[in-house]
Amino acid sequence: MSIAWQRLRDTPPAPAAFEPILPTARQAPPAAPPALALAVPDFDAPPPPPGPDPAEAAEAALLARLEAARDAGFAAGEAAAREAAAAGLAAREAAALERIAAALAEARRQAGEALGEATEALARLLLSALDAALPAAAARLAPEAAAWLAAELRPLLEEGVAVTLRVAPGEAAAAAARIGDPALAIIEDPALPPGDAAAAWRGGGAALSLAARRQAVAALLDAFDLVER
Repeated sequence: MSIAWQRLRDTPPAPAAFEPILPTARQAPPAAPPALALAVPDFDAPPPPPGPDPAEAAEAALLARLEAARDAGFAAGEAAAREAAAAGLAAREAAALERIAAALAEARRQAGEALGEATEALARLLLSALDAALPAAAARLAPEAAAWLAAELRPLLEEGVAVTLRVAPGEAAAAAARIGDPALAIIEDPALPPGDAAAAWRGGGAALSLAARRQAVAALLDAFDLVER
């Protein structure tokens, strides 16, 4: 026996170390492997329905496209028809407005011509009435006309200027009575028509003429283009 073995035999064994055993959670048993499901065909089931026929599907798609194209064409045609109708209506309205404007212009022109003719006729009638009425009115109002002319000459009379007033035959007495101023010499002039009067003084003169009054009225009417020259 060797010395090493003898020493090992004579050495007492070391006391075993105490290790406390703590309670632990209970572990679940391992899960069983999944079972394999086997699909078993049902031999008693009816066969599945057949799928769509490709030719029929293609024909249906073609018909759908044709229907969509027809609807689109109809809508486009309807829109074009509406636009054409609107354009035609606008053109007819414009033409109608032009005809109305032309008719109004023609009516205005005719009315203007008629108004001008009527106005000219009225002016000529007025002159004719004046020609007919003025002589009688002038003869009747001769004293007033002579008095009006004498009133215009009063500043000269007040300054001592010798003034002679000439009137138509047969009007001197009535004019003198109407004027009532002995400083004014009143004589009758056979060259004067009834209603006319004329005054003369050294270096000047004045006249009240029926023809001049008629010409003044005619000039006023002519100024408004109521009578032709």
